[in-house]
Amino acid sequence: MSSGSAWMLGACGMGVGPLAIYLKGEGWEVSGWDDSTGSPMELQLADAEIPLLRDPWSAGRCPGLVGRSSAVKPGHPALTLAESKGARVLRRGELLADRVADRRFVAVCGSHGKTTTCGMIVAALAGAGADFGYVLGGLFREPSMPPARASASSPWVVAEVDESDGTIGAFSPDVTVAVNLDWDHPDYYRDEAALEAVFRALFERTRTAVIIPEGNARLERLAAGLSVSVLRVGPEGDYRARPVAGDHASSVLELGGKFPALQATLPVAGTFNRANAAMALAVVHVVTGAVSPEPLSRWRGIRRRQDVLYERPGLRVLADYAHHPTEIAALLRWLRETHQGRVIVVFQPHRHTRTRQYAAEFRQALTAADHALVMPVYSAGEAAVEGGGSEAVVAGSSHRLVEDRRALPEVLDALVAGEEAVVAFVGAGDIERDAEAYAKRQRRHGSAAVTPDLSDLVAGRLSAGAVLRPNEPLARRTTLGLGGNARWYAEPATVDDVVALLRACAELDLRWFVIGRGSNLLVPDEGYDGLVLHLEPARWGEVTSLGDGRLRVGGGARLKELCGAAAREGLAGFEFLEGIPGTVGGSLRMNAGAMGGWIFDVVESVEWLSPQGKVRAARRDSFDALYRDCPQLHGAVVLSAVLRASGRDEPAAIRARMEEMARRRRESQPREASAGCVFRNPDPAKAGQLVDRAGLKGFACGDAEVSLVHANFIVNRGAASASQFIEVMRHVRTEVKRSGGAELQPEIVALGREWRDLL
Repeated sequence: MSSGSAWMLGACGMGVGPLAIYLKGEGWEVSGWDDSTGSPMELQLADAEIPLLRDPWSAGRCPGLVGRSSAVKPGHPALTLAESKGARVLRRGELLADRVADRRFVAVCGSHGKTTTCGMIVAALAGAGADFGYVLGGLFREPSMPPARASASSPWVVAEVDESDGTIGAFSPDVTVAVNLDWDHPDYYRDEAALEAVFRALFERTRTAVIIPEGNARLERLAAGLSVSVLRVGPEGDYRARPVAGDHASSVLELGGKFPALQATLPVAGTFNRANAAMALAVVHVVTGAVSPEPLSRWRGIRRRQDVLYERPGLRVLADYAHHPTEIAALLRWLRETHQGRVIVVFQPHRHTRTRQYAAEFRQALTAADHALVMPVYSAGEAAVEGGGSEAVVAGSSHRLVEDRRALPEVLDALVAGEEAVVAFVGAGDIERDAEAYAKRQRRHGSAAVTPDLSDLVAGRLSAGAVLRPNEPLARRTTLGLGGNARWYAEPATVDDVVALLRACAELDLRWFVIGRGSNLLVPDEGYDGLVLHLEPARWGEVTSLGDGRLRVGGGARLKELCGAAAREGLAGFEFLEGIPGTVGGSLRMNAGAMGGWIFDVVESVEWLSPQGKVRAARRDSFDALYRDCPQLHGAVVLSAVLRASGRDEPAAIRARMEEMARRRRESQPREASAGCVFRNPDPAKAGQLVDRAGLKGFACGDAEVSLVHANFIVNRGAASASQFIEVMRHVRTEVKRSGGAELQPEIVALGREWRDLL
């Protein structure tokens, strides 16, 4: 299949997102869609210039190919739309198999450890200077390494293949790397034999070599009698790798057999990390014919795999994706090998069917910890099944079920008090948010961290005019006037300041957000555990006339100041922006509008800074200006824009129109503090009308109230909290739906949070 236009459903996930980036690298025109944005993958998509579109046909892209995550089930509106347009629809694995069918493909498979092993292969090949393509199922911790890359000049492609949905059957690799194999996915396979059969079939379709770990009886049985070479990796394998030295952070392997005889130094510790690394080195030798003494010099790990979130003397907090009993057992062995003190594990089971299948095995694996806390099951869209709840994991054991995640921090504080400990948050669901929250709690209340903070990393790199402060109150920086503090707050003075701050955030895996006047924004009561960037209008708000009805406007310029400057120049067409309480950068990101106009109606071009610190510029036709969204500017810092007037008029006439619009706004919108319209209009209805019909004007929780003037505004009468505001939103959505209206979707942004978790 030649390149063309593709729409990727579930693009913010770790499976489809990297494949979308790979297709983009092949020359495809790629757009994405996801009903759950805000993941780290979204920034990767933005940097690859892949927009997130709700309907690419309406944007004029007309994709002939649609790739989808297996989580996007038949009957989903996005999938139904694609099918109605006659697009070719393939699951992620099917599409990947299609793209590598004529390549020398290295397939990394197994029940667990695939992403880590695949990442090690990529890092070692890159360190050796090899030319190849790859598709990872996660994100590197190294900011300069994207999750996928296409190569036009090399036949080699490395990627992990997934057995969970049966798409493993679409691949015919050149080299197959089977890291391990355990019974899993009872929701898809009828029994263990059916799972084994798909792996045997994959081995049989492999053209050059099958690589397996030495001593794995199941894989040995499945590889018996193959017509291709079966290469074993281990202390006595064809590729011999024996540990001879190491500490808590590194290992030295003595290589031999098919490997060149040398000692390789690896930046990993623990039995299973060394085993994965040895498998990766075997692949590198097959592809390049060589292995260097420091083959993983670029390796910094994979996000959500043994991520250390916080560290101080006596305490380490980490998060790991392990969700199978064998993975959990291996992780806990690694913790025992590399950490001192007690091991405390917080485990969130993943899927009810897996929990029912492995309740006893989970229970046994967790006994390796000194204390095991078990959270409610993360369903991943499954319906609950009998015997598939977390209580089955703790039954008959000393493990503790924590049903209310809000109680978890206090439980952990009691367990770690006074003794050296490591706390591991384990699972493939949303447990990472609990891990991040607990790490944040420790940073606020614990001793000074061993790891550097943001101020350490940017010391000497910011200009004299830049501002950087910790623990900044955000309520005063939003139009709603509520919420907690930002962990860090910065006012950069130059583009170089912004680049330095973004690179430091990438180094620390720290989230960041650009705030203008803080309209259309809800700050949670707990604040924002990241960096808030603010482009001060005094430095970033210049409005310059370019002649011919054009203005160059800084990203920090207030819309009110822009309209005033346009009126003075006699430039018409900007009047509708006068009453929007925002800045140019924020309004472009949200495609702000009022009085029937949208800011992209007047845009000629935009200059912005990408998440990787690259300055970019593009004309209007490069942007998909959607309802309250511009996907190409996700994760971007807007530096400036060139805006074009619709015509010329007398300044007095322009000001008169602005005043008339201001009068209409005063009459139709509340004067109390608000974040603007709270809910999107569910076309063709208006959200405010639906709320009004449900009789909800005046409904309040504390000082958060549905406005009596406009029902799509929730106002702060003086001392509202974010939790009260959210409670009002929750009640409004429930009542509108119950009264026969649509299920309203938020239009405002919840800083650092997902609405699906809050509502």
